[in-house]
Amino acid sequence: MPTCGNYKLRKKLGEGGFGAVYLAKHIDTKKKVALKIIKPEMMEHVNMDDIEKEVEILKQIDHPYITKLVEAGHCELSSRGRTNEVYCIALEVASGGELFDFISMTGAFSEDVARYFFHQFLDALEYMHEKGISHRDLKTENILLDKDFNLKIADFGYASEKGSNQTQVGTPDYMAPEILQGEKYSGQIADIFGAGLILFMMHAQSKAFLKAEQSDPYYKNIASNRPDKFWKEHIKSKGDETYFSEEFKDLVTGLFAYNPFHRLTIAEVRSHPWFNGTVPTSEDIADEFNRRKENLDEELRRQRDEDPTQAEFDTSLLEGNSVHRGIGDSDEESKEVCEREEQEYDEDFENYHKFFSTSSVEDLWTNLCAYVTGITGEYKFSADEYSISAKVVKEEEEKEEKKESVKEEPIEFLVNILKVPEQEKHCIDATVIKGNKFNFTDQFRDLKKFFGGHANATLAD
Repeated sequence: MPTCGNYKLRKKLGEGGFGAVYLAKHIDTKKKVALKIIKPEMMEHVNMDDIEKEVEILKQIDHPYITKLVEAGHCELSSRGRTNEVYCIALEVASGGELFDFISMTGAFSEDVARYFFHQFLDALEYMHEKGISHRDLKTENILLDKDFNLKIADFGYASEKGSNQTQVGTPDYMAPEILQGEKYSGQIADIFGAGLILFMMHAQSKAFLKAEQSDPYYKNIASNRPDKFWKEHIKSKGDETYFSEEFKDLVTGLFAYNPFHRLTIAEVRSHPWFNGTVPTSEDIADEFNRRKENLDEELRRQRDEDPTQAEFDTSLLEGNSVHRGIGDSDEESKEVCEREEQEYDEDFENYHKFFSTSSVEDLWTNLCAYVTGITGEYKFSADEYSISAKVVKEEEEKEEKKESVKEEPIEFLVNILKVPEQEKHCIDATVIKGNKFNFTDQFRDLKKFFGGHANATLAD
């Protein structure tokens, strides 16, 4: 396995414009970290001042519901006999995985369970704001869980210490309206808007809207001060008039306010009746999550016992162009590229989008490449690991009543094939990089069915 300074890489967690993120283990202490690696070729495209600023902000933060910085600096990355100098940021790893992976696979939270996590989230947000720090990229992908089911806010790449900002950073789907409009804005007030999005998704298991613009079929009702119509649409989709309590609707509406100066403050949220409702104990949460995991495991066992779906793919995709090569690789490069190193499966790092197989890694890799090349032309094979990143554009849908065209951003995801230590099987592990997480879950289920038809996929541990 590749090593980076004092760390041994174990699993790729994601990719971005700055490079890649890995689960890694310290060679001497065996401590696990999430390791951001900025390679030399990426240093020309990223502002290292911004990277170092992120590190300086993280050094100021010490809170139980925020991921901690372990160390950062230049070090050497060694892989397959080659060594390069890279910049690494080692962060506390949240072994429980992403909170919203859990929701997308096991269902929405009740208002009481959502309230438990929202209390933790608001504690962390208030702590940051009191230090003069705004996150500016609060979204579902950046909410993690530790092994004890405590929430952790992650990824401070866009964090700011300025009282007023104008740079349009973050993820468009989660940006506050004032950011989308290119106005000067308060990062802290924009964070409040992000808090509303996260709370809504915890309870609704869906996005509140596609983008905070007056043209959005949902958000336009908030912007025009017609929250009754906004909630009517969401209640209709749930098919239950009582799904959202009146107190929940009132709080979320206040967090979504179009005018940033009309948005609720943290003090107002803390005094709100919904926030002060019943809160489960940590034992209740552990019981709830363990029950959900048992139900998910049972579903995986049931799928394993059923006849697999026989998906079809065009085998000509595999002829004349080795699927072991990345796009644009030459024949001379192919021999080296084929010498991929297997990353290790780590049972202590939870991911709910995974399944297992006793097929060989080469058979699994062939099937993975066939699946990805069959659904999209935008993909990238890793040259070092059994890993593929891909982008899938979801077709436009029309709302039945108003015939409004609804276009969602592409889903970008990463799939790893991991060797399970001391066992004759592999884990096929998928992670969303960008896009609607619930659409990604549908894509993952298609991937799992495909493998059920073409490889010895057991679908459960």
